[in-house]
Amino acid sequence: MGFLSRLFGGRAGGSTGGSKGPALHGKPALHGKPERDVVALTAPLAIPAIHAVGTSEPTRSQLGGAPLGAPGFIWPDTNGRPLSFLARIDLEELQACHAVDWLPRSGGLQFFYDVDEQPWGFRPDDVHGWKVTHVVRDDADLSELPFPNALPTTQRLPRRFISFRTIRSFPSYEREAVEQLKLSDAESDAFNAIADEDFGGRPRHQLTGYPRPIQGDDMELESQLVSHGVDCGEAGSYSTPRAKALQEGASEWRLLLQLDSDEAIEVMWGDVGTLYFWVRESDARAARFDRTWLILQCH
Repeated sequence: MGFLSRLFGGRAGGSTGGSKGPALHGKPALHGKPERDVVALTAPLAIPAIHAVGTSEPTRSQLGGAPLGAPGFIWPDTNGRPLSFLARIDLEELQACHAVDWLPRSGGLQFFYDVDEQPWGFRPDDVHGWKVTHVVRDDADLSELPFPNALPTTQRLPRRFISFRTIRSFPSYEREAVEQLKLSDAESDAFNAIADEDFGGRPRHQLTGYPRPIQGDDMELESQLVSHGVDCGEAGSYSTPRAKALQEGASEWRLLLQLDSDEAIEVMWGDVGTLYFWVRESDARAARFDRTWLILQCH
């Protein structure tokens, strides 16, 4: 059975950490007509984000395919098993679309992940299941790297070139700014539709901005805790004295990449889920992308 058919055939649908609430995006239930103008009400909450969209034109950014590297590049692995290559984001192309002051101006970000085991990111040991590298761009030295022989062909994603477009991103209803609006059910339905509108029905591959969470919108806090050794799969882990002492640092985390399930590159994360790569702003400014944290959420 191939990689795509295995995953679309019903791979794990939830972590031992448990679902933290109802799905936050997807087809909304219908609750009638909103009483208030939800567009006007929520417009001030939006911040810019960058949508990665498949294109037939060759670009320096891509999903799947092979990464670029110079001689001597060491392919990331976990316990001797090579990780799959997910994406390359050319930072010049990204910055030309929308300036992000906490990301480098040049080079490329390359994302690797264990597509076989699909770690969720709620346990400290999950850190070995992904890798983000910053490659300084020099066309004279970089070339497409051959896949390791130990990487099964079913874990080599097909290449799809991507381009970037600026979109609006909105906080979820779990965030204080939305909670204060006290949206009715009908208004919440309308708000969910507005938040998804700019994606145009395409996969929610996004850089920066607010995430589109599925299970719970506390990923900055989760990244902060787990990256400091707190096992968020344990009951009561968020309420320990150590967790409370770490909470303030959650504000430092930024959404680096949100990678949706996508048939075009033959991936499904859990049960129609999404991968979220998070990084502290200070680490991104210092090009320390080895400190990136990943969280998987699914339905």
